[in-house]
Formats: sequence, structure tokens, C-alpha cells
Amino acid sequence: MTERILTIPDHYGFIDQEVYDFDKALSIYDWKLKSSEVVIDFSQCLTANYQALALMVLYLWHLRANNCHIALRFREDKKGATQMWKWMGAIGWSQVLHNEQQNFRSTEMKPLVALRNKSDFEVALAKLDAYTKGFNVEYEKTLRYVLSELMYNTLEHGKKFGQFFNQEKRIPSIIEFTWYKLRNELHFVVADIGIGIKKHLEQSFGPFETDEEAIRMALRPNVSGTFAVNDPYISKNNAGVGLFLSSNLIKRLNADMHVVSGQGVVHVSPMDVTGRTLRHSWPGTFVLIKVKLEQEMKLNLHALMNELREVAGREISRSEKEESLNRQLLVVNNYFGKHAEDKEAAITHRNRYLLPAIEEGRSILIDFSNVENAPHSFLSALLATPIKRLGMDAYKKIKIVNASPEIRETIDFILDENT
Repeated sequence: MTERILTIPDHYGFIDQEVYDFDKALSIYDWKLKSSEVVIDFSQCLTANYQALALMVLYLWHLRANNCHIALRFREDKKGATQMWKWMGAIGWSQVLHNEQQNFRSTEMKPLVALRNKSDFEVALAKLDAYTKGFNVEYEKTLRYVLSELMYNTLEHGKKFGQFFNQEKRIPSIIEFTWYKLRNELHFVVADIGIGIKKHLEQSFGPFETDEEAIRMALRPNVSGTFAVNDPYISKNNAGVGLFLSSNLIKRLNADMHVVSGQGVVHVSPMDVTGRTLRHSWPGTFVLIKVKLEQEMKLNLHALMNELREVAGREISRSEKEESLNRQLLVVNNYFGKHAEDKEAAITHRNRYLLPAIEEGRSILIDFSNVENAPHSFLSALLATPIKRLGMDAYKKIKIVNASPEIRETIDFILDENT
């Protein structure tokens, strides 16, 4: 095995001279390492940010999944990042990865939690409650809602699996939060190394030019769920608007939220939403939040949620109305039955309805509800020519809903083949 030494700098965090600098924090990671001897050297690091340091745990799990042998090198005086690593309980990173019944044994004030299941979810919420105990009840409830939504998202959408001892296991997500007493601020990070927001949304919405564009899309209402996968929000009364609600609640808390995924970062502040492209990347997603704890803040979570849901509802209705006026709908079962196999009928429908719609600049929505099978020959006759005419715009102009995984896979192949 080749040896690679990754050195944590003397100051390691997300902020450099009062400015957020995610590139500096992400530059130490090499995601291409496989079957290597890797040394993580903490010995030079005197000061660090807990949330930035917590991301190293996910990187260690990534290396282990890539068959790397890992050694950690600490300071002899046990100060700086070495001490912080111990306080977070991160020395148990390997045991937590391989034992689903074990979590990090962090100190009460520097909790680090691996997120794998409902039990971990409740542990994290209990630790947050301990931090905000004594604050305004509505304030506590609002913080709890935001944190719950972020953890729910990472459990559903941040899944990553690896081979460990010839057995496939899920790599956990993490949450770490710290109270900075002198500034009376609560900072926390929720992170995973899943497929990231861009790849996740592209399963439903087609390609995005940048990760930043995809993150901004994820913050809009009615954008949750994946193509050909059950919507994880289906049992919740905020279906599809979870991140929209969370980001707007962050604004009302006078807090700051940074969403980092791939090479994109979007900053939600009390004043505006800004974003940019990074030089370095994070393979999954992490959300960093800074909240100034204000005991006297006036909040009513129920009223605020109703207000935000009304705003989301109006935006969704406007968007759906605009789309329906400019969309050609095809319910496959109505025209071709549950066994959609008639190639000639597909060509006729394509020429009569789909191609004219494209010429008029309209989008196409194809609903496969109750369709049991549709072979490649049928789907190609229906879609190949429209896709060729649209080019890469086909990913955005042609939307498929309620398709079985087999039909979805065939359509994906036809899209790839014709673009």
C-alpha cells in the first residue's frame, strides 16, 4: 500500500478572518484514495472548529469503506484538536461505524451523534433540549423543528453504503453542536457523504448546471422526493416544503444557515440568500447553522408555520398553474392500457400531440399510473424523436411520474442514447 499523510493545519475551521472560507476547510480531503496507508496528522493543529473537525469522522468512514488502513497522529501535549477530538468522543469513530448499538461518548457540552435510525434521532433531540432548557418554549420548539427537519432529510436522502468485512453497511450521517458561551451562540452541523443534492434532484428534474443551482432549487417548496421512489414526506403535513420551512424559520430566528453540497454553497441569512461555487467539493451534503440564543425573542411557531405554509401554497399554486397552461399531459393508461406495447399507436400519438407541443415550446408530463409494462420498442417510438429534438433540454422539458423502476430505467437509457 502507498502511504499518504493528511495534515490538519494549525488553525482549522470554516471561518478565516471573520469570513466563511469552506474551500480552506475542504482542501485537506482527498476523496480518490483507495487501498492506501493514510495518516491523519492532528499534531500541528492548535485551534479548531468543532463542526469542521466533526466532518473528519465522515472522511475516516469513507476511507475505511475504500479499504484504506488509517492511523491518527496526535499531539503529545494533548492540546488543541487532539483534546477536542477526545471531547467529541471521536476516538470511537471505528467502533461507532461497525456497531449500530454504539454512539459517540462525547462530553455533555460537545455532543457528536451518529445518525442511523430513530433511536439516534431521539438522542440528538434530547441533547438539543438540554442546551436550550430554560429558554422561551416557542424558541425551543422552533429550533427543535429546524434540527428535526435537517436530520430527517439526511436520514432519508443522505444514504451511503460501503463494504466492510464483505458486508454492506450504511455509513451514518452525523450531527455535532456546540454552545459558545461567551458569544451565547449555538452552532451545529448536520452532514452526510451521500450522493449530494444535485444528483438527488436530477432524478426528478433533469440536469442542473451547477451544485449551487440545485441547492437553491431544494430550498423551494414542493421539491422533495425522488423519481420512482416513494416520497419520504408523504406522511407529513409539510409534504415537500420541509427545507423551505426550515430555511425561512432560520431567517426568523436571525440565524445563519450554510448548505454545502458538491462544489456549491448557499448562504441563508436574515437578509437574503446568496451562493457561489467552491474550488473544492464535499461528496454529500452538510448544513451549518449559527444561532444567536436570544431569550426574549417573540415567536409563535404555530402561527409562523401557518404563515409560511400559506406562502408555500401560493407559490406552489402559481407554479403549477403556469406549468399546467404550458404543458402537454399524457396519461399512458388512458391511451395504451396497462400493457403499453403498441408501437404504431405510440408513433401516432407522438406525431399528433408530443411533437407539436415541443414546437410550441410546451413541456410534456407523462403519467405511468397503473401501467404494468412498457417495452423498450414502445418507449423508444414514443420518446426518442422528441428527445432528439429537445437535446439536453429533454431532461427538463419531459417529466415522468408514477413509473415503475423498470420503466424508469428504460427511459433513462433512451434519454442517454438520444442526448
